[in-house]
Amino acid sequence: MQSRIFAFFNFRFTIAIVVTTLFFTNLGFAEQHEKHDTHKADKTAALNVKLHTEPQKIQAGKPTTLMFHLTDAKGEPFTDLMVHHDRILHVLIVSENLQTLGHIHPEDFESRDMMAEFEGVYTVHFTFPVAGRYILAVDVMTADAEFAKYLYVDVTGKKKMADISEDFQREKAVFGYTEEGGDRYTKAVSITDEKGTSPYHVKMKAPERIKAGEMVHITYHFSRGGKPITDLVPFLDAPMHFAIVSTRLDGILHTHGTVPMNGHNGKMVKKDPHAGHKMKKTPTTGHQHQGSTPDKFGPTVMLMTTFKKPGVYQIFGQLKHDDQILFPTFMVKVEESD
Repeated sequence: MQSRIFAFFNFRFTIAIVVTTLFFTNLGFAEQHEKHDTHKADKTAALNVKLHTEPQKIQAGKPTTLMFHLTDAKGEPFTDLMVHHDRILHVLIVSENLQTLGHIHPEDFESRDMMAEFEGVYTVHFTFPVAGRYILAVDVMTADAEFAKYLYVDVTGKKKMADISEDFQREKAVFGYTEEGGDRYTKAVSITDEKGTSPYHVKMKAPERIKAGEMVHITYHFSRGGKPITDLVPFLDAPMHFAIVSTRLDGILHTHGTVPMNGHNGKMVKKDPHAGHKMKKTPTTGHQHQGSTPDKFGPTVMLMTTFKKPGVYQIFGQLKHDDQILFPTFMVKVEESD
């Protein structure tokens, strides 16, 4: 009899613990959910970026750690980031002479510090090849908005950056660089050094006159050994990535290419340009999305973009064939609108 009474009270005690635990768990979840919603609303209003480097004085040819501290309008850590184009944060690096490109992400490195990211600190590693000024763009997305911020770093060293040179040719031999796995390539790429492992041929077709403020269609045609390439593959969830920078070095536009429908250059894939992203607001920053990406495509990729100001622009491209990442880069001149 006593054992039955003990079992009965033990059962009631267990039920009480479970109910109490569920109550406080739900209460805690509700509080966290409320804080999360409030915090997210604050974050969508503004993004502030501070850069800390190790070493503090960046030297050409030596590895540098770049730590981006993201905060919202209230100075709180900016952590509600969505994965977009397979990465949580994109860092684009362009040299002042528009000849060097880097495109890196925290996920590219085994030393990724997840705990620091909870505090809004996102880290990448990069070796600046020559001394001079570089522009760095940080590109992130939340459930409500996109943000792109840019800043500058000055690199010291004996090997100086070459002067900027204008090159408006429309056909080039470009080289593929063997990826480091998982769509990673963390090294700086110079558009003039020709140090890649595989040669390709690229022809870029653009209007003879490009005007500021007007949408322009630019076509890229890829071939190898005289044959069109029809088995290009997505790179970072896009047919092709672009970093567009003017000689003024006043910002970076990170945008993406589109695959023509059924191989016809004049017809674009008609799908939501924000496919794959849950957007509630129209992006107002330097990051554009276009079209969707089939498993294999080619030989043509199209870029649709608008240049806001007249001037000379370098259009850095980045796409993938087999395990090779290509960096086709072309320069265009943009005129004043009529």
